[in-house]
Amino acid sequence: MPGLPWLDSPVKLHSSRADTCKLTPSQSDHVYGHATVYFMCAVIGIFAIGNIISIISRRSKSRRVGNSSLQKGLATGRFLSYRSFYLHRLKWYSPSIGVMLLGICGAIYFFALTLGPKPYYWPNTKKLSYGSSPPLATRSGCMAVALLPFIMVLSSKLNYIIYLTGISHEKLMVFHRWTSWAMFVLALVHTFLFIAVHIQKGDMMLQWKKRVVYWTGVAALIPQAYLNIMSIGVIRNRFYEFFKATHFLAVGFFNVFFFIHCDFRLTSWDYLITALSLYGATYIFAFFRTAIQSLKAEAKFTLLPDSTIRISIPSKMSWKPGQHVFLRFWALPGLHSYSMHPFTICSLPSSVEMFFFVRPHRGFTGRLKKLVETRYRTMAMSIDGPYGNNGTASKLASSDKALLIAGGSGTGYLLPLLESILQDPISTAEVHITIAVRHFTSANWIVDEFERVLGSHTANRKVQIDIHITDDAAPPIGETKTDEESGKTALGNSGPVVSGSGNIAVIYGQGRPDLKELARRHTMDVAEGTRVAVTSCGPASMGLDVRNACADAQGRILMGKGGAGEVWLHCEAFGW
Repeated sequence: MPGLPWLDSPVKLHSSRADTCKLTPSQSDHVYGHATVYFMCAVIGIFAIGNIISIISRRSKSRRVGNSSLQKGLATGRFLSYRSFYLHRLKWYSPSIGVMLLGICGAIYFFALTLGPKPYYWPNTKKLSYGSSPPLATRSGCMAVALLPFIMVLSSKLNYIIYLTGISHEKLMVFHRWTSWAMFVLALVHTFLFIAVHIQKGDMMLQWKKRVVYWTGVAALIPQAYLNIMSIGVIRNRFYEFFKATHFLAVGFFNVFFFIHCDFRLTSWDYLITALSLYGATYIFAFFRTAIQSLKAEAKFTLLPDSTIRISIPSKMSWKPGQHVFLRFWALPGLHSYSMHPFTICSLPSSVEMFFFVRPHRGFTGRLKKLVETRYRTMAMSIDGPYGNNGTASKLASSDKALLIAGGSGTGYLLPLLESILQDPISTAEVHITIAVRHFTSANWIVDEFERVLGSHTANRKVQIDIHITDDAAPPIGETKTDEESGKTALGNSGPVVSGSGNIAVIYGQGRPDLKELARRHTMDVAEGTRVAVTSCGPASMGLDVRNACADAQGRILMGKGGAGEVWLHCEAFGW
């Protein structure tokens, strides 16, 4: 095959490994790429085993759990998965202890694999040449390129790791970022060593001018540095819209220059081909699924009194309670019409209508609200999904006690879950729902939605819904009234008010609910061995409180202090 101006001639899949001296197997550079793949596959395997154990636990027909090794093993794993921290000065919510420990193990492994073997440089002389590539640079480069398939797959919303581990794509993003940083650091080690060697030889400028491999390596590092720096939490949150718009452009530049830089050296193109094949298959599937589901899709908008936007879309697609989709609104101005945004589905497929509740903030949701107020009540759009944890409803229904927690528009996430529990003919779960909203106007539509769900299901079980209004401002006097026909008492300013059905209490003047005490009460003040399932959807601070409260419950299970025998948690990141 004839050579191309930017690739060596002739172009092949692999280059020769021949050298002027014989190397031991431990010095063969392809070994380090394989070791990287083995490590990543081992980590995925551990999570896959955990997923199998979780499925077995979820399908267990026993209504109580005993003091078994499986129970304590689950409690240990869940403690590591739930416990996390908040650093006030950095305004940073940490991943769970388990995720951080895994990150530390990965860092130790890669540093040991990079810096452990010797030598770092070849002891070349005028009479003896071991090769021009420093061993440390070669193995760090091989490890970096071996990480690429995992980085690409972890970035996909629909990937193979999700099916193996049961972990939703948004929770895998932390591993996508960490493997990206590992690849970037290894690439820097690889680059700096080559620069140091050629500066020492005095031919760095000559290499830069004559060999494409040097400037293409730097050209690949620039978008890679941009992607990693912009992914830092504080920066990403501040410039999210811009980063989202430029992310794929930077990825494109990186892959092009990285492809040329590798120039079929050793087995590097095997990893590139694998990465593009695995990612491309999921992308093509998602593209065609979106195209089919979006035929004649049109969203209808309703602006509620508290400025929450209700979006309804007639749809025949299938989804499960607790899942989310990505929506693209074609009437939005500029790049917003080409970007997709996540929304938690707030209905069941049986309703033949997919609807969402969106609380406008700055950025995309603020622009959407402005369009709804001034120009549009309907809008053409595209649907990508569904995605997310689809076992939440079944876990809640199979528990003895289900605790559902939400804040603001995250309330919509709870509606299909409650409806699914009530529809389950064999579920006997006792349901307690706690919702926190800032303004009394938000409670009006929330009460209406829950009464709709409760009114359509007459299951004989205990359901209690507490709505906490956290704003200190008293509601207008005109809003306090009694509906003579329905027997409901509307919001007042004298404390808790219960609707006529007896299931819903609107609590005013007590601030945010104490979620730690709430979780303690529902996991400790119960019969020994009770199965408790918890789910939440709200701001990061709410998620932190719920996760740590459930982590405390795992500690009580491990120490045999009584109360719940199993506490399961799922925190939904979307809906806000």
